[in-house]
Amino acid sequence: MKGLKKFGIILACMTMFVGLLAACGSKANNEKPSSGETPAASNSNAAGEDDPYKDPMEISIAFWDVEAEVAKIEKDPIVQDILKKFNITIKPVNITWDDYGQKIQMWAASGQLPDVFAIDAIGTQYQRKWVEQGVVAPLPDLAKFPNLAKYFETTDIAGLAVDGKHYTIPRRMFPSVDWSALDRVVYYRWDLAQAAGVTKEPETWEEFEAMLAAIVKADPEGKKITGLTSAQVKMIGGLFWTYGNPVATSDGSGADFKWIKEDGKFIPAVFSKNALPALQNMKNMYDNNLIDPDIALTSPEIAYDKFSSGKSAAMLSGGGFVNLDANIYRKRWAKSYPEMDISDAVKVLKPLAGPDGVSSHAIFKTYWSESYFSGKIDPKKLDRILALYDYVLSPEGKTLITYGIEGVDYKAEGDKKIMLETTALNEKYPAISFIRDLVAYETADRYDMNNPSIGHEGLRQDAVDYIDWVINNTKVPEYDIRLTYMSTPTKDSFTVFDHDDLLNVMLSKDSVEQSWQKIVDGYKSKGLDKMIEEVNAKAKEQGIE
Repeated sequence: MKGLKKFGIILACMTMFVGLLAACGSKANNEKPSSGETPAASNSNAAGEDDPYKDPMEISIAFWDVEAEVAKIEKDPIVQDILKKFNITIKPVNITWDDYGQKIQMWAASGQLPDVFAIDAIGTQYQRKWVEQGVVAPLPDLAKFPNLAKYFETTDIAGLAVDGKHYTIPRRMFPSVDWSALDRVVYYRWDLAQAAGVTKEPETWEEFEAMLAAIVKADPEGKKITGLTSAQVKMIGGLFWTYGNPVATSDGSGADFKWIKEDGKFIPAVFSKNALPALQNMKNMYDNNLIDPDIALTSPEIAYDKFSSGKSAAMLSGGGFVNLDANIYRKRWAKSYPEMDISDAVKVLKPLAGPDGVSSHAIFKTYWSESYFSGKIDPKKLDRILALYDYVLSPEGKTLITYGIEGVDYKAEGDKKIMLETTALNEKYPAISFIRDLVAYETADRYDMNNPSIGHEGLRQDAVDYIDWVINNTKVPEYDIRLTYMSTPTKDSFTVFDHDDLLNVMLSKDSVEQSWQKIVDGYKSKGLDKMIEEVNAKAKEQGIE
């Protein structure tokens, strides 16, 4: 684990008064703002009112790779002006994808949490303790933050309140669970498949596996290509459970496992009788060399490099087409295949039909990960942070972060935004992704041909077609999210890290049945049966059927 680097990046912070000066500077002649001048730079208070942001405020933030993200602000006039608007300076407190859980729990235990921190902790025992012990601060009345207040109307976010108070701001991604299909997608090399003699894009598991086998056997580029790799091991359940047991898909936190009713009682879906066929299908793929033999050692950068350079036939990833555009196309594709259009060579696997004939995708909540605020935070500082969050969620903030500066980066024609710049917005304004993702991922609005977030137009069209197909051709099985949130003595400390279990089955020399029975017995020794009894009893009390 790397030692925590602490450094502050001092941004130019200035108090802005609005009066005659603001009126004079408001482009009365209807000039468009010049490059680097954004609507966020002007304070919205009427003349004579006190500036609520007159006192500069340094806010410490723990977010994934935040040191690198904050360093980009120096080159981003939009984010600079947003921070000037609220008179905020960011102090980065770095965490990585490998150490964020451990670091944050350590800081929470020692009273050293930053003002804001990101983690996926909902439903965990330590998150409940944070709330009970005042380690994290409750949110105040959100009446003066209307955009943020509206955000909490989504059913699975509203249901997170504890005794009527909210203690976190989830990072919403999707308007409905149907969009969860984008959270675990498989990119595959269609050009190599065609070179190996495949003439039809796969629609079933059998066709998908046959395609991988053909690519691996033919090895069209002579690179000793492997089959399927993954950005992270914790993602593998998001693919393999969709073979007949999609409700078992998990975000990897250990606490988000969902429940189904089977044989008259509620059980965690991961322990359904449908688990064995899904596990057997995965094991067959591994034994037939259709899965990268080094998948246990994978990481995002390793997987991106393998797939982009033609050393893996397919890759399981989060982030849908947005990630395909950002991490494969923009960062890597041209280096390996400068003459090849990525939208011709790379396809995204549509959800495959399981043994029941139903096409299923991974099932998650409408959000992933959350912002928490230190229980020691000054209420005025929390108020300033919430004002920033509210702005990022506002129509003005969303437009600015999505399209850039009107007259410079885009022009409006009715309801459409016509981009004037050919440079990808994230390249011109390298910190806008950070300021947006700090608050919410809100991925759905990028699946629109008028939204330039997916820079490659061919991939953007593929993205729009893909989500349309998913919504019209897949079915989300029934389950009750209230059981995932439910608290019982045993459930509160019970975790299911299904990706570890899947990996153990995949690599085991034993039969699938033997491997899985050992795993189930292990969970039973930790109280699985008792938890099931408690949940069913409480569900009956609450009228959940």
